[in-house]
Amino acid sequence: MTSSWKSFARLGAGACALLAAGAAPALAALGAPLAGAGADGSVTVSAHSLRAGAAPGLSHATVLTASGVTVQEYAGADGVVFALSWSGPTLPDLQRLYGSYFPSYAAARDARAPGAYRAPVRLRGAQLVAHAWGHMRDYAGSAYVPALLPPGVDLASLGVQP
Repeated sequence: MTSSWKSFARLGAGACALLAAGAAPALAALGAPLAGAGADGSVTVSAHSLRAGAAPGLSHATVLTASGVTVQEYAGADGVVFALSWSGPTLPDLQRLYGSYFPSYAAARDARAPGAYRAPVRLRGAQLVAHAWGHMRDYAGSAYVPALLPPGVDLASLGVQP
């Protein structure tokens, strides 16, 4: 077993322990409050304020969905999610993650050339910047809302593709 699979297995075991302990589900959409969790079966693995090198007042939450996807959510001082990244063995519910910004993403996804369903999705719009890529059992992506981006935030240091 490779080291990445071992750490994934440990993360999965930790998530099961959190589920058994009755941890509160939490998965916020872009533009929604970080604390705005729904009853979607996801579990907050960690939540904390960002300090070193980050703009003041930023918050970060790591969420593990029921399907094994790890979602990193970033919120500004106002508590609103301005960026997120995700990775896992399946595609997450992007409509849930992107919230009211999903129609922009879906339009970019659907505008790809015929037969290019495996090609990465790249959207660089005024309302949403999103990237999604992957193949069976290895999917990843990131998105952010330019209008919500706090000044001084380095997206690359957060793991969000600019």
